Amino acid sequence: MAKRKVRATGLRRNDLMSWNFILFLTLAFILLVVVLTAMRRVTLDVRSRAGLECPQVTLPRAEDCSTGWVYKRDATNGCLKFFCED
Repeated sequence: MAKRKVRATGLRRNDLMSWNFILFLTLAFILLVVVLTAMRRVTLDVRSRAGLECPQVTLPRAEDCSTGWVYKRDATNGCLKFFCED
């Protein structure tokens, strides 16, 4: 009688390699989403600080501020605005 080969019931090497590839693609996709989300915030911040996302500046009325107006950058968004001197 011929001997029968006994197979282990564990996973084969090829099965593990295919799962590694799927895990790699999943983690790469998650990293891509995180990086793109972070870059979107950075580009908006850089554009506003460069003055590309700022509203159009209008000249204020002189009688609204008795001490005079100062033209400088706003600390919150980096846009140029007129501020009343104190």
